[in-house]
Amino acid sequence: MGNPYGLREEDIDKVRARDKVCVYCHKQMFKPSKEVWRGDWATIEHLNHLPPWDNPNTIAICCSSCNSSRGNKTILNWFNSKFCHDKGINPQAVAAPVLAYIREYEGYGD
Repeated sequence: MGNPYGLREEDIDKVRARDKVCVYCHKQMFKPSKEVWRGDWATIEHLNHLPPWDNPNTIAICCSSCNSSRGNKTILNWFNSKFCHDKGINPQAVAAPVLAYIREYEGYGD
């Protein structure tokens, strides 16, 4: 089954197996359904804020709340938002794939 980003389903499955909780706020996520609040849905997060979005090494799984809040901001810029401040989301608190990404692609720690 395809997706609009050109990612292979097996790559997405590997990321879903790795990211069991939101990579930002660490809350439990659920498959989209009418019984679950939309903010708790598991979503594909493109760590890069601009296309292309077909690289399985630059995706993670995060909750819909974090994904919606971030929008098209870079991760480091998003960390300065009220949303992140209120939820304690910062470079020291995120999951390893996000930290690796911001170190390699956004210059964090230089």
